[in-house]
Amino acid sequence: MKKQTLGLSIASCLVVLSQTSWAAAFVVRDIEVNGLERVPAGTVLNYLPARVGQQFDDAQSSNAIKALFDTGLFEDVKMGRRGDVLIVNVVERPAIGEINIKGNRKIETAKLMEVLKLRNVGKGDTLDKAALLGIQQELEEQYRAMGYYGATVETTIEPLLRSRVAVNINVHEGAPTRIKSVKIVGNQAFPESVLLNQFESGPRGALSIPFLSSRDKYSKEKLVGDLEKLSSFYRDRGYLNFQITSTDVTMSPDKKDLFVTVGVNEGERYQISDVNVAEGSGLTQKQLAESIKIRQGQVFSQKNLEETRKNLESKLGSQGFAAAKIKATPEFDEANKQVGITLEADAGRRMYVRRIDIRGNNRTKDEVYRRELRQLESSQFSKEQVERSKTRLERLPYVEEATIEAEPVAGADDQLDLIVTVKERSSNQFRVGAGYSQSEGMLFNINLNQENFMGSGKQMDVNVDNSKVNKNYSINYTNPYYTPDGISRGFGVYYNKYDAQKASISSYASNRYGANVNYTVPLSENDSVYASVGAEKRKIVLGTTPSTEIQNYITANGASYTQVPVTVSYVHDTRNRTIFPTDGQHHRVSLQATAPGSKLQYQKLSYNGALYVPINDNVTFAVKGKAGVAKASGKTTEVPFFDKYYVGGIGSVRGFEDNSVGARDSNGDPTGGDSMATASAELQFPVPFAEDVKGLKMSTFVDAGKLSKDKGTTLSPGLRASAGIGAVWLSPIGPFEISYARPIKSKEGDKKQSVQFSIGASF
Repeated sequence: MKKQTLGLSIASCLVVLSQTSWAAAFVVRDIEVNGLERVPAGTVLNYLPARVGQQFDDAQSSNAIKALFDTGLFEDVKMGRRGDVLIVNVVERPAIGEINIKGNRKIETAKLMEVLKLRNVGKGDTLDKAALLGIQQELEEQYRAMGYYGATVETTIEPLLRSRVAVNINVHEGAPTRIKSVKIVGNQAFPESVLLNQFESGPRGALSIPFLSSRDKYSKEKLVGDLEKLSSFYRDRGYLNFQITSTDVTMSPDKKDLFVTVGVNEGERYQISDVNVAEGSGLTQKQLAESIKIRQGQVFSQKNLEETRKNLESKLGSQGFAAAKIKATPEFDEANKQVGITLEADAGRRMYVRRIDIRGNNRTKDEVYRRELRQLESSQFSKEQVERSKTRLERLPYVEEATIEAEPVAGADDQLDLIVTVKERSSNQFRVGAGYSQSEGMLFNINLNQENFMGSGKQMDVNVDNSKVNKNYSINYTNPYYTPDGISRGFGVYYNKYDAQKASISSYASNRYGANVNYTVPLSENDSVYASVGAEKRKIVLGTTPSTEIQNYITANGASYTQVPVTVSYVHDTRNRTIFPTDGQHHRVSLQATAPGSKLQYQKLSYNGALYVPINDNVTFAVKGKAGVAKASGKTTEVPFFDKYYVGGIGSVRGFEDNSVGARDSNGDPTGGDSMATASAELQFPVPFAEDVKGLKMSTFVDAGKLSKDKGTTLSPGLRASAGIGAVWLSPIGPFEISYARPIKSKEGDKKQSVQFSIGASF
């Protein structure tokens, strides 16, 4: 007991002596810094709030320690005094000499290094344990967001020479947490199976491909979206008071399985008793009738109500009311379970566009984009014209994306500015490439393609293609605004040598050269007429074993032809973009004929069309069709064998060899037909795990086609059809298209080919 008391007394005396030594201020004669290894002494003296020749006392000591700690360079700081010398003792924080990351498969090491560097945890940085701990917790959160709820991240620090350390980050990802079941309780109006069809979350189906399906991957954001879809499902069917009463998410002890239970209260179903529009809407009865999608006696639908409001706001917007709002006021009749809707328009002020600014056009002249705009400066604002302007911009092949935003003009209640921002894609390319096509073999290509020549919007294309089937040389030039009102004019010259025998068609070669001039005249925003006239010289060179049919044609019509081809087309196009469209339709009807004076007289009437319907933001349903009929006239005995229609392969009916469907000649080669029809239905979607890659799309499809012939060998009658999956990638050397298809309707003797692909061919 006495020894303990003596120890306390000595410690107390030392404290008193220490306090006494700092109690009196002293003039600093010198400053001594101890413990430095990497940090220069000048850095310490710069941050230290004490200078030689100044007074220093106890009150300044705590400020000095805090100032040095705040630099983040030191783990410990102590102040002392020896006579009139101020002593600063520091322990430096070590520098990071190495960063080692192991066990990460789902997050790339390079990305992790970028995150660490942004948080000042990189090679050469001073070690900050607090920041390192924060990063560890953030990484675990990222893994949980990816569905890896059992993932853990451990960090260890290993000392190195010269006051450096190695930071080791060990990631244990484990298996992803999967949704084992989703249950809905409290539902009476609809069976659980119908409601679960609204969910993107749920157990993986028995036929799902594991690496392609993410349905059983859990995320809070996806579940919130599913619950919103469930609410919309009920409210679109009249259940105005529908509520989600509970959402329980439980996890198995091993964190591998999740169980989701959603409680609902459906409430009562309501019908619409009446729909009234308040006076002063500014819309005609015809406009109201076109816009209102809810009717008396219908079951209430939130979707139809929102569509009605959007339609009415759009009608007012087209009249210059940019900020128009439609208020919908419900009046409930609880006894009869009915609801009356009163629509009231708040049009606000009519707005005018003061100025339009074009941004993002780093390669393109301002006027090229302005001529596509349908909303003009110093004119009344129109939502319809703004949307049309956006669509026209995104149809340009050198524009990847366009946005148009309205900004109010300060001090002017009735004016606004439009900010047009374009994201340009590379359009001026010089490309030397090679590829492979199953129908043409190796492809060699030299191409100078300028969709936006010198930023003028004019198109120029110089192309050299060389394969075992085709040798093609061409120069084309088009001015899309030859006149200010949008009439385009183009010129083209070409030379083509085509070996049909190597294309597995027949034993002959076709050599031709020519030139043409063409015009496109717009009839409306969506309609145009195309006309082309040219001159062409063609010579047919028979192979060693030409078919009887080809020999007979050459005997009757000769082997050399001077032609004046004329083409007239009508085009209707409402697509939102030309590359990977997601909405709208495209139809082209063309008449190709040879003008009087041509050696061969024949005509071809053809149709090419497509319809695109968005299912959601990422999935598009597309229906495509082609049809054509050809007929000879005058002294020409029949449609030339080199200009027949063919069916089979990519771009036609996949799953059958290129050009193989239909009749055969005396050599067993396909002869083609005088009429043709093909159709395709596709469900287009992003490639799983590569949703952000805009130049890559997948599809599931069903193709069908039929070929008819007037003369020649008997045709195997009937329709051919196939089904499969495909993908298109806009690669640096040209489009890469691949498909896997199996015939679902074929005939005996048909040549089938399940996997088909083409690299660097025409898109």
